[in-house]
Amino acid sequence: MHNRLIIIFILCFLIQNNICFAENSAHNQYVQHVEQAFKMLFQGNNIGAIKEFEKALKIEPNHFEILHYLGMAYANQESINKAIEVYQRSINLKPDNIETLYSLGVAYYKLNRWDNATEPLKKVITLDPEHGRGFELLGKVYVKLRKYKDAIPTLTKAIKLKPFSAGIYNELGTSYLNVREFQKAIDNFNFAIQYGPPNYADPHHGLGTTYLRLGDREKSRKEMQIYQQMQKQYAEYERYTRLTRNEPENLDGWTGLAQALMSQRQYNEVIPVLQKCIRLAMQQKKPAKAVSGYHHGISQAFIQLNYPRPAQEYALKAINLQPTIPVYYNTLGSSYAMQGNVRNAIGAFRKAIELDSDQPLFHLNISKLYQSIGQQNLAQEHYKTYEYHLEKQNK
Repeated sequence: MHNRLIIIFILCFLIQNNICFAENSAHNQYVQHVEQAFKMLFQGNNIGAIKEFEKALKIEPNHFEILHYLGMAYANQESINKAIEVYQRSINLKPDNIETLYSLGVAYYKLNRWDNATEPLKKVITLDPEHGRGFELLGKVYVKLRKYKDAIPTLTKAIKLKPFSAGIYNELGTSYLNVREFQKAIDNFNFAIQYGPPNYADPHHGLGTTYLRLGDREKSRKEMQIYQQMQKQYAEYERYTRLTRNEPENLDGWTGLAQALMSQRQYNEVIPVLQKCIRLAMQQKKPAKAVSGYHHGISQAFIQLNYPRPAQEYALKAINLQPTIPVYYNTLGSSYAMQGNVRNAIGAFRKAIELDSDQPLFHLNISKLYQSIGQQNLAQEHYKTYEYHLEKQNK
């Protein structure tokens, strides 16, 4: 969002100032510093951008837009108090600048100064009644201040403006929970789970708390277990992310990161990580078993993303490297079945069963496939085998 604002400002800035470049050498210097600052801001060089913005403002100090972007650069550097000071200077020059008021609210929120955040955010939604981010952040501020009755209408308006925001639903669930409207809390926590990423833990904690207050200990226990598992998975993800950042050639780190992403069902993100694993494994001359496992992981991710053709290609690569692993054929069979290639799917599932006839899942998959083409006897035969091995496995 702020990149779009920067682009718009640059265009306006250049149009307005091209006319007078030759008229004022001091102004020309100001323009050069601003242009350099924006370039650095785009490149992520916040320190350089700050220096250039500061130089520009020494020449021409009364530019509220430039002060806003200077504040953003300080905020990007986590210099939040300095950002607040700069935002205030910008607002003093233009009190109705909506985006600067919003940025000021964000800065106060980051410092846990929720009382201070309230006033600028109220001004934002007064000046722009369709400012979804303003309503959302003000609602979160009210939740932090335990003003749940104020939070509910504010967050309800935010949802109307941003109808698929999992975070807003979670905050709304928290608000309803604290005013003891438990069914509305449950509904909103479930919406948060529905619209949120697979590893979004907070609404499960909210549901667990709600069910506990309703006296349903079994449901509460189940949700809290999910929450704790997700927290554990996130901790693993953070650990391996740091490891791969610090040691980019550490194959174990990348493998752990892939496993963490798989457990969180982050299939889009896991594919490039597994491809990195393949490159490192080949460079480090790891055995075929290790490399084939990475290919199989990519195949499974593509199946979950509903891309059966690349899933088929990677499953075949895994099989070429290790032709005696039964689960590879099961995955290959699933990719064929998704493409409607029944003959090859049956062949792949049969090969999986041939290599491991005691695995219940293989029998279940081929049973479903036979059922889909009307082969009832074969479907029933494999389903009974599935039930037998599943019961045996459970014992």
